[in-house]
Amino acid sequence: MDQDPPATIKQVAQLEGHDDRAWHVAWNPARPLLASCSADKNVRLYNYITSTELDGPSLKFSHLTTIPTGHSKTVRAVAWSPSGKALATASFDSNIGIWAQEEADGEDGEAANAGGEWECMSLLEGHETECKSVAYSSSGNLLASCSRDKTVWIWEAHPDYDFECMGVLMEHSQDVKCVAWHPTEEILASASYDDTIKLYVDDPQEDWFCFQTLSGHASTVWALAFSPDGRYLASGSDDCTIRIWERAQEHQWECVDVLEGHERSVYSISWGKGKPLDSGDAGSLGWLASTGGDGIIHVWEIGVAQDTNEPSKKVVKHRVIAKIAQAHDVHDINCVVWCPREGFEDLFATAADDGLVKVWKVAAS
Repeated sequence: MDQDPPATIKQVAQLEGHDDRAWHVAWNPARPLLASCSADKNVRLYNYITSTELDGPSLKFSHLTTIPTGHSKTVRAVAWSPSGKALATASFDSNIGIWAQEEADGEDGEAANAGGEWECMSLLEGHETECKSVAYSSSGNLLASCSRDKTVWIWEAHPDYDFECMGVLMEHSQDVKCVAWHPTEEILASASYDDTIKLYVDDPQEDWFCFQTLSGHASTVWALAFSPDGRYLASGSDDCTIRIWERAQEHQWECVDVLEGHERSVYSISWGKGKPLDSGDAGSLGWLASTGGDGIIHVWEIGVAQDTNEPSKKVVKHRVIAKIAQAHDVHDINCVVWCPREGFEDLFATAADDGLVKVWKVAAS
């Protein structure tokens, strides 16, 4: 008999303002800021503070500013640099914008400064058609982008927001949907309409190259997320499943678990540290949030346990710790992202076809 999940998902805020579908959100890693982007070509920035209410502490979100990006088509994805000072926008107009403020010297905890004017410091051109995803490496020295043109580009960030293309990777045979960096190493993953995941590293003697292709999904791979410790990679697919891949050797990853529960395409996944809920959290690898075309949000706890057949071996396990249906009414949910800031590990945001951005908190039942 199935047990009730040990946690619930509670809505913290509903952020309105986009005039068309909301595609993506990104939490600033250094400051209390949340960015969202939309088919309306704008980026909206929100700040948040913890306030004390009669029934306890609560989070308050407020709109800081709207960045009219100047992109001629949909802004599909946004990504903050690790310093939190620069924001990258990937657009269907095939370009990537790099945004920052001339005066961004306020203290890390202060968001008031972020309400000032944001300027386009650099426009990265090269993709032939729609850009689908953009991501900074953990050092902030590299930026990756991917496109419907079947390519993945790697850019090196120089001072004064100058970028240099370090490689154009043409390993996929179809539209590339997503790029994601390893949390500590310069390993890049990409996911595609060709049903595969590609993993790349830099060869000091030559150029970036694909060292492994991960196959197993039966349809388009929409989303990727590395575990916080970097030992695992999750992938979400049009086949309604999520696969967990383990790093068995330096350049070898293998599928060790398949998560089922979604009724339609899994468009977005995010892997955060999570917070302990109960004694079942022993061996936890963190919390994985997933969502997509069915409008359902799952929060899975991923962990390791002893193999019952071979006690000397460890196996990956999963359980649903929280779930909510129709999170954006009848609409597809395009994105789910955990907040990376310390103390907010139970907070995530979603963006959907209804044009709304919602913020959610996972709480023990």
